[in-house]
This record gives sequence, C-alpha cells and structure tokens, in this order.
Amino acid sequence: MIGFFGGSFDPVHFGHLKNAQQIKNELNLSELFLMPCREPVHKSKLTFLTEQRLQMLQIAIQDFPELSLDTREINRKSESYSIDSLKEIALELPEEVICLIIGMDSFNQLSSWKDYQKFHQYCHLIVLARPGKINGQNYAEFTLTQNPKDLLRKSVGLVYFAKTELHDISSSDIRGILFETSQEGKIHAQQSLDELIPKRIINYLQKL
Repeated sequence: MIGFFGGSFDPVHFGHLKNAQQIKNELNLSELFLMPCREPVHKSKLTFLTEQRLQMLQIAIQDFPELSLDTREINRKSESYSIDSLKEIALELPEEVICLIIGMDSFNQLSSWKDYQKFHQYCHLIVLARPGKINGQNYAEFTLTQNPKDLLRKSVGLVYFAKTELHDISSSDIRGILFETSQEGKIHAQQSLDELIPKRIINYLQKL
C-alpha cells in the first residue's frame, strides 16, 4: 500500500513533511510520494516558480529520506487534475493499493474537483483532519472506515480520517514571514522560521 500526498508546496514546510511522515507510519505505507502540482486549479497564482518549488522539495527530502517525490503533475504543461494522476497511477501499478492523502480543507472542497465522483474507483482517500473538524458530510462515493486495516482488505473506495496529531502549519503563514522584509531585502525574523521549515530550505530561500 502506497500513498500520494498532493499539493502546491508553496513552499514546502514541516507541516507537509512531518504530517506525511506520521501518516506513512500510521498506515504502514511501503512508500509515500509528495506529488507537487504545476498549476493548482483551486488557488490563486503561486508565489514560487515551478522550478523553485521542485528544488525545495528535492532539498527537503534529503532530511526526510523515508519520503519520495512524484513529479508527474509538476512536469505537465497544463493544469493539475487529481483524477488524471489517479488514472495514470492505477495503470502503472494495477496490483497496488493506492491512498490519496489530502488535507481537511481540500476534503471540504472536494465536490468542486474535476470528476471527484470517480475518485473512489481508483484509490482510498486519507484525510488529514484537524481535531473537531470532522462532521457529517458527503463522502463523494467513498465509504467511511475508522480501521486502517480495512484499507488493505479492500482495494479502493474507503475514506479514512487520520488519527495522528497534526502539525498545524500553513504555507500562507510562512509566506507572511518570508516577505516581511527589511530594506536590504533579507528574510525578516529568520529565527521564527526554524520550527516551520527545514534549515536547508531557509538557506535556499536566503539565496533567491
């Protein structure tokens, strides 16, 4: 059983990396791939260039070697649609159980995603849920399970809300710190970034 954790990673931070690390352990995934998109459909223009986001992810996984990188979406020359990636993955790995990992905010917007009603045909859905945020809602054709062992018993079609404690960090908060700059253009309050993003990424950003 393998997982794919999509997102814009604008920039990648400990919330992405540590949450991915923890969900991999919780579900006992054999592999977990960070899957950056090229042009997100549901967000405004990204702050960092495609090449910069990819370079930061490549740097970040040096400190998180248990995570891998899937570049299929960022290599596309068009908008990123998860359904297209799921179909590709299913064709490439027909014997593998696939888990698509998304955040609670994305789950709440799932009905706006292209062909979201078909997702359950290709994967299990894993939701990184903040405490107190789970409520009754449409599971988009997925069947709710609270037992992670069920994910191996059935090949597709289940939705599971992660029980691991999340690192609640947002890329928008980090961008707010990054671009509160001094007159010299240096990163302001660099010390406040130390618990938010890897040191290697801080060093990379300082050189941009």
